[in-house]
Amino acid sequence: MTHSRIIAYRSCILTWLSTLPNALPAAKPIPNCHMACHIYNYLKLFGPVRSWWCFPFERLIGHLQHLPINHKFGT
Repeated sequence: MTHSRIIAYRSCILTWLSTLPNALPAAKPIPNCHMACHIYNYLKLFGPVRSWWCFPFERLIGHLQHLPINHKFGT
């Protein structure tokens, strides 16, 4: 994993997220969109994705499981 590829990933994901509202106006940001931005940091810290791919998402799921919910989907 080279530094230029890490920078290219960040550029691509930020461009995609910034153009998403124009392409799909009804789409709302979801946690995966937020997590996609943090992959840049993980690439810098841990290198190639194949060695740690599930870690950031599993960590996020752990945090989400501790949030209070109202047992209603979509609200």
